[in-house]
Amino acid sequence: MAEQVWRVSADVACVHSDDGDRVAVLHLEQQVPSILVGTAASVWNALDGTRTETELIEYLAREYATDATAIHGDVMGLIRSLSSTGMITLSPRESEGVS
Repeated sequence: MAEQVWRVSADVACVHSDDGDRVAVLHLEQQVPSILVGTAASVWNALDGTRTETELIEYLAREYATDATAIHGDVMGLIRSLSSTGMITLSPRESEGVS
């Protein structure tokens, strides 16, 4: 079975601030965008469809020079929230070298 990764849903548009510290995301079936700021924006930016949940948390822990267990709950809480609103979806990781 292929590993599962989180990626931005096809029906979602996003706009990044110039400094990358804020992201406005809009599910095309909703009328109001969500604004992600700071670490929430960092989590969003890391949801590129290449990392498993464990890899995502380890990546963010390195970026913020902290322990993965210290951020696990917060990161997973945001992922659950984004998933429940249809902003992100879980899908199989694409194999490298396959076109």
